[in-house]
Amino acid sequence: MAESVEDITFNEKTLRYISVFEKITDTEVVDCIDIPEKVIFLVSEGSIQKAIGKGGKNVTKISDAIDRNVHVIEFSEDAEKLLENIFYSYDVKDVEIENKNDVKHGTVEVAQENKARAIGKEGRNLSIARKIMMRHSDVSSVSVA
Repeated sequence: MAESVEDITFNEKTLRYISVFEKITDTEVVDCIDIPEKVIFLVSEGSIQKAIGKGGKNVTKISDAIDRNVHVIEFSEDAEKLLENIFYSYDVKDVEIENKNDVKHGTVEVAQENKARAIGKEGRNLSIARKIMMRHSDVSSVSVA
C-alpha cells in the first residue's frame, strides 16, 4: 500500500536539505529522498522552473551547499503525470498505468535511444521511480518501454 504524505518521515539530514533547498529556491518541497548517489527533491506543482532557476543556477547552489548531487522533480497528484515527470529528461513518449495481477503498474515509453539511461545502471532509476511512486500513489511497479 502506498504511504500517504503524512506517513513520510524525514531525518535530521533530510530536514536540513529541505531547509537549504527552500531557502535558496523559495519553493515548497513536497518530498526529499536521500539516496547514495544523489538527493531527490519533489517540488510542488507549477514550481519546477523556479526551483531549478535560470540555467540551473539554483540546482548548482543547492548542490554546492549540501555537497551532494541534486535532482529536482515536479510533483503531481496525478500518477501518470508524476511518472512522466520522473522520467522527463528521457523524452517521454507515453505513460500508461494499469492493473496487472492485483498490482498497479506504470509503464513509461521513452525515446529508444534513451531507454538504457532511463532504466539506469542495474535498474537504479527504475528502483528510484518505484520508490517515489509508492510514496505518492498506489502504483507499486514501474517499467520502461
